[in-house]
Amino acid sequence: STKNAQIDGFSFSPNPTSLGYVNISSKNNANMSVAVFDILGKQVLYKTVSNNILDVSGLTSGMYIMKVSQENAISTKKLVIQ
Repeated sequence: STKNAQIDGFSFSPNPTSLGYVNISSKNNANMSVAVFDILGKQVLYKTVSNNILDVSGLTSGMYIMKVSQENAISTKKLVIQ
């Protein structure tokens, strides 16, 4: 079996956010594909991020799972929208 590598130096802030966006970054400057899922597992957002800013203004308040892919690495984090 193959284990997915974690994105090197991945971070995002603010979390929780009420600003309508989150800043996401990693040590690598390549584009990131971001999928956001609600707590039922339904995908509610999918974007390719090249400027380190993910617009989440279309999401309602609640808890989400954010799956970020960059090259051959994946990181999954909890995202809270206020």
